[in-house]
Amino acid sequence: MPKRCVAAGCSNYPSEHISLFSFPKDEELRNQWTKQVQRTRGSWVPTASSVLCSEHFPAHCFEEAPGLKEAFGLKVRYRRVIKPTAVPSIFTAEDGTSGTKHYFFYKK
Repeated sequence: MPKRCVAAGCSNYPSEHISLFSFPKDEELRNQWTKQVQRTRGSWVPTASSVLCSEHFPAHCFEEAPGLKEAFGLKVRYRRVIKPTAVPSIFTAEDGTSGTKHYFFYKK
């Protein structure tokens, strides 16, 4: 069974345009990711298999585009590569009455 994003209201799985990222091993950074998810999922706690998708990270959290790496003769990976200090900050929550999605951008 493929992994799916743990963010509330999101069920993305890996695809051509979506990458999944495991929670960091660094305790401080892991706690930051957990707090961000908890903004829309209450007292949720990550497990060893918990992942977040690329939709929850702003553009500045990713390494440069593969084309730039390719220009320098480096191995190209066509999946998004997250920076080691990245913190997710884009989450949605559905309005319980109308089903309307509201987007939240959180700062650390």
